[in-house]
Amino acid sequence: MHRSTDLLEEDHDYRPHAHTAGVGDMTGTAQFDATPRATWKQWAGLTVMVIPLFMLATDVTALYLAMPAITADLLPVGSQQLWILHIGEFLSAATMITFGLLATRIGPRRLLLGAVAVYALASAVAAYAVNPEMLIGGRALLGTAAAAFTPAGMILVRRTFRDPQQYNVAFAAYMAAFAGGMAAGPPVAGLILEHFWWGAVFLINVPIAAVLLIGGPFLLEHNYADHTVRIDLVSVVLSIAAIVTLVYGLQELSASGLSWLPMLSSSLGGGLLVLFIRRQYTSAHPLLDLNLFRIRTVRLMLLILCALMFSMTVVDMLLPQYLQLIRGFSPLETGLVLLAPALASTAGTMLTPLLAGANNKGLALAGSMALTGLLAAVLVLWLPEANLLGLIVALTLLAAVIAPVVALISQLLIGAAPEEKTGSATALQDVASSLSMASSLAFLGAGALALYRRVLASWADTDIPEEALDSASESFGASTAVLPLLESAEQQVLMNAVETGLTTAIQSGYGLFALVSLLLAGLMMPLMARRRPD
Repeated sequence: MHRSTDLLEEDHDYRPHAHTAGVGDMTGTAQFDATPRATWKQWAGLTVMVIPLFMLATDVTALYLAMPAITADLLPVGSQQLWILHIGEFLSAATMITFGLLATRIGPRRLLLGAVAVYALASAVAAYAVNPEMLIGGRALLGTAAAAFTPAGMILVRRTFRDPQQYNVAFAAYMAAFAGGMAAGPPVAGLILEHFWWGAVFLINVPIAAVLLIGGPFLLEHNYADHTVRIDLVSVVLSIAAIVTLVYGLQELSASGLSWLPMLSSSLGGGLLVLFIRRQYTSAHPLLDLNLFRIRTVRLMLLILCALMFSMTVVDMLLPQYLQLIRGFSPLETGLVLLAPALASTAGTMLTPLLAGANNKGLALAGSMALTGLLAAVLVLWLPEANLLGLIVALTLLAAVIAPVVALISQLLIGAAPEEKTGSATALQDVASSLSMASSLAFLGAGALALYRRVLASWADTDIPEEALDSASESFGASTAVLPLLESAEQQVLMNAVETGLTTAIQSGYGLFALVSLLLAGLMMPLMARRRPD
């Protein structure tokens, strides 16, 4: 008897033991000798775990809304504002691999509860910061705690929910908590800032973290630690140094263009990353098990995830600027316009079990990616003429379709790894996403800006003064400082040039996103037809 494999045949040289995920089945769910269904206590444990995850995700977007108040109070100078914004994400990406292995060594529950305790402490430090340095320190601790929380939480989800259908729902709930937090960040921060000082955006995390610290020991799975696991400190240093310098360099390239310091940082990070990989081959206790790359599902899902993140991120960066500069929305109005797509992303993530439960997940994934590509292509053609309602509907549909795609990719990737490698697989996924997003901002962001400048340069023979056109070309938002200096007729011409340039840039971004999505869907098609015997 034969059955259709969802994506492709698996390698047989890295088989999980009897109590790990069935890699060949590609279900993204754990396959066990017995599959007991989760009890109400275990579902309650998931609830107390995803609530702090929800608030952790709100920090990412809430901070942007709170930055004006923070800047007015603490008066950060030079690059301090950038460090306040990004230090957490830098350290989260840099330490994720280490915590993925540490979760196995000391046990996921112990690491999760320790991370939440640090998270609460860091939130209090950030809330009562009296200078930029103190806030940067608090943000650094928050990022480190987030890096520990993610792999530990994913291991607990996989060990707790043995039944495949329940695992699909639990995984979707875990992912939806993060997506929902991202969506709720701006309105939650706006509500808090309306009545309290900026520190309350951080301080609200303390009682929420206490819920998990109090309930976790009673509701979460017992701690399973493998003290035979050893951690190579040289690999730890190399991984942190490589990712920090690489991500920092890529983000600075996206912000300041080609300059020697970000290029040096990126080159150093790339070199350290090569040394880290070589170290994993020679170390007796590698930090990252490179055998994971021998699993075809892991390789394929990483490829798809990186390609999607690379093509999506530049659009996410350009869209708010398009809404404010071209559509004329205020920051609050822009947030409200983007709220519907963000909520759709949360709801779409909860639909992941429908894709995960499909008889042929390869077909479900390919079809969803093809639909994503078609919706992105519609935006390319329709964006300039779409009214507000039509634009919101199109963005909402796109968000609702892409969200379960990304969640299913994560589920397949993590589920393809042996259970004892869940932490490493989760860390690998997050680091790959971070590097892909940073690369997108650096390279595609620079390409979009170059296209924008090229379009503005084509207006050089119009009534716009040359120096005004040059100043408006510095960045996407630079025209707002130039317009008040021009005559009314010149203002209108410059606004037309900026509209043409930025619209062309974001249409190109959506075009690339559509092309990548359709190509990935086509890549999946031949893999769906492969079969292997039960």
